[in-house]
Amino acid sequence: MTVLPFGSWPSPLSPAALTAATRGLDEVRVDGSDTYWLESRPWENGRVVLVRHVGSTGAVDDVVGEGVNVRSRVHEYGGGAYAVRSGTVVVTTMPDLRVHVVAADGSLRAITPEGGFRYGGLVLADGFVLAVREDHSGDGEPVNTLVRLSVDDDNADGGTVIWEGTDFVGRPALSPDGLELAVVTWDHPNMPWDTTTLRRAVLAGAASDGASAWEVVAADEDVSVGQPRFAPDGSLWFVSDASGWWNLMRDGGSGPEAVHRTESDFMQPQWVLGMGDYALLDDGRALVHWWADGVGRLGVLDPETGDLADAGVPGVQFDHLQAVGDEIVVRVGTPTELPVVVRGRIGGPVTTLRRSRDDGLDPAYATAPQAWSWTNSGGLDVHGVFLPPGHAQAVGPDGELPPLLVFVHGGPTARAEAGLQLGRAFWTTRGFAVLDVNHSGSTGHGRAYRDRLLGRWGVVDIDDVVTGARSLADAGLVDGDRLAISGGSAGGYSVLRALTTSDAFAAGTSYFGVADLEALASDTHKFESRYLDRLVGPYPEAKDLYVERSPIHHLDAVQGAVLLLQGGIDEVVPPAQAESMAAALRAAGKDVDLVMYPEEGHGFRAAEAIEDSVTRELAFYGRVFGFTPAPSA
Repeated sequence: MTVLPFGSWPSPLSPAALTAATRGLDEVRVDGSDTYWLESRPWENGRVVLVRHVGSTGAVDDVVGEGVNVRSRVHEYGGGAYAVRSGTVVVTTMPDLRVHVVAADGSLRAITPEGGFRYGGLVLADGFVLAVREDHSGDGEPVNTLVRLSVDDDNADGGTVIWEGTDFVGRPALSPDGLELAVVTWDHPNMPWDTTTLRRAVLAGAASDGASAWEVVAADEDVSVGQPRFAPDGSLWFVSDASGWWNLMRDGGSGPEAVHRTESDFMQPQWVLGMGDYALLDDGRALVHWWADGVGRLGVLDPETGDLADAGVPGVQFDHLQAVGDEIVVRVGTPTELPVVVRGRIGGPVTTLRRSRDDGLDPAYATAPQAWSWTNSGGLDVHGVFLPPGHAQAVGPDGELPPLLVFVHGGPTARAEAGLQLGRAFWTTRGFAVLDVNHSGSTGHGRAYRDRLLGRWGVVDIDDVVTGARSLADAGLVDGDRLAISGGSAGGYSVLRALTTSDAFAAGTSYFGVADLEALASDTHKFESRYLDRLVGPYPEAKDLYVERSPIHHLDAVQGAVLLLQGGIDEVVPPAQAESMAAALRAAGKDVDLVMYPEEGHGFRAAEAIEDSVTRELAFYGRVFGFTPAPSA
């Protein structure tokens, strides 16, 4: 073992390794023996490709032609960008944002018009498509509706509306016979994890575009329901946090009943359309995932007995659950391997259909994630994922502790997972310790934990971050004088807020982070335009709070150096926020650097931007902490 200063270890992960041949795997679907998924490819400038594994031959091929980018922009975050049924495939693509039927040769036939419509949450039936439509053609906020599209027509009017009148509508569920549907809706100022309504209706007939009168299945204040599914027996399943936890419910015709009650979350926040956190099996059971002891679990739930049995698939992170017949398909992450798509039978062996990365990280460099909990200043328990530095051939000097890099996830309603992430391993293999914080407001710990952030964003979460970093220093695991913090979007806001309210961190990197809450409230997209009503307070009534919690108004209090990394076409956090923050920090004589990536939006997709940004971040910490980054091994 070679003794080298922490931060200067020669990592096997170069910045290019974070993107080269590393695929993002998303939106897994099944169609008989075939399995589909979306695959984002940084080396193709972030293009998203629809890919199919052919069950009969084992072949893996692209379903769409070269250059086709399969993405939705409904709610900006998209989701449900394709659907498949009995070999027929429909997709929505960028930049045209139209819905297309995909031919066998990969060519596209548009079934929606050009113009101001966006589509997502696609569900395919025999001869028609259900879709969430977002109309941007008028003045004011875009209008969200649920529409029906004929597969054989051009749908020149953009589709027949079958639900309207709410601010938002989720991806619908369709019964196996194609005659009944269910959908979750919500209105401002709620987000889909606050208060939502579940409705169901009978389609007027296979040849009709309409639906019968809608029936409300679940609609309680401060209760979030999501992900409706029709079981083979016709019952309607969904997830509800009426108990304080996202647990499974079902309605067999006499009203909703709990399938299984436990103090665990069985669903993720519905940021995008078409998430799959459980799947219904033909035998009446359900494939489910939940979180316990800081890691994900996968199991099979028997609604008749309430038994929850392990599914026999190793891993610590599970999502995109699908089932067909007696087979299951899941995206799985482990502490030593990036997410993979697997298919098999419960309790039996599973076959890996696709890996995020063909060449995995040597386990000698993959430090095991550890659940880490601490108490914040208010005496509340907080949770996160801790990863010590790890290297097969390097150690730090005797008596020296590693620097700590604290990651803050976006959202802020999201969570940090325990599965391997190259973005974290990039730092641990260089001699950094990493704490990925699940601050108050994060999901996976129940409704009360999530609701801690209501009215207190920028306060309690920042306390969680600071006390978390200091808890590791107090435990003698990291160097308390070399603490850094990094985050994107809402996590970037946490970075800037932490630097203006505490002296804990010597350096902070904000990726497209919020600097001015007032600007965010008045200049963001519809989905999040009232998000801050609950996190901070209604605007402009709570203007004083917005000013108080905006980092841009407290520049004299900034402690530590600041690196701002921003996309030039970001519509969620517009670039003007980073530009204003940088200009004000320079005028105040602070240590700040701003890097703008003109072609990037909210979340960097192209390999060049991802590699350049992490290279700059490493050099930034080297300058602040006094080490010279080593070339990658």
